[in-house]
Amino acid sequence: MDNAEAIEWITGDAAEMAELLREAKPDQAVPACPGWNASDLSRHLVVGFSAWYPYNISTPAESWSGDGLMARFAQVGDEHLSNIDAFEAGVAEFLSYCADGDLARDTWAFGGVEPAGWWIRRAGTELTVHLTDAADMLGRRASTSPDGHCEAIDEVTSQMFSRIAAVKQTMAALSGESADPPVTPDRAAALVADDTGRAWTLQRAHDGRATQAHGLHDGVAAVGHGSSADLLAWLHGRPMSAALTIEGDARLLDDWNLFQLAQL
Repeated sequence: MDNAEAIEWITGDAAEMAELLREAKPDQAVPACPGWNASDLSRHLVVGFSAWYPYNISTPAESWSGDGLMARFAQVGDEHLSNIDAFEAGVAEFLSYCADGDLARDTWAFGGVEPAGWWIRRAGTELTVHLTDAADMLGRRASTSPDGHCEAIDEVTSQMFSRIAAVKQTMAALSGESADPPVTPDRAAALVADDTGRAWTLQRAHDGRATQAHGLHDGVAAVGHGSSADLLAWLHGRPMSAALTIEGDARLLDDWNLFQLAQL
């Protein structure tokens, strides 16, 4: 997706998310997120979309600080309906920057530096995953598209695998804890979305960093097939409509599960 398409993706998912959250009772359980209820989900989303994403996309890398981020976190309340309103306002702020801000400017990105536009797909991925959580909470299926699922899979496998250690260390620092960097497997594996034909080959570079390449490459030791929705759910430890069909060493494929590696 280009940025305009990604903005449309986020806009649609955010509108559906707000509608589902308003329909849910605050204490309604979210089965995909054990221990959470609808109020917990709305609070998590307002933390992300009124604090985390607007701050990170709009703050130059040289100005970013943990204190600045925490100051925005501190503004988040606990009331379910108020948080839904704040989520919508935060999405509007984020999308305003996406449309009119300097997307080429360097921003902080989990200890590294990326153009501000890097945050657009990261936000879209998180929103799509949590939209499926919210729909499942009400016994429905989210209206997210295979294109959106594949964009999220591509974002996770191309961006987040290489940053898992930094993500864990950032979250641990914000909570005052410590985190050990994960170990990535040394043999290639692949994921194939049967409904779109898109595929991603995952392997470790010589420097130990996880890398992704488009397509199904030769020499992979395990291949996981499924719908784009189920592949995305599998990557995040969410309920699936059907288990992946796996060719090769299933244990190796499990080593690439984002949820198991990062517990996000």
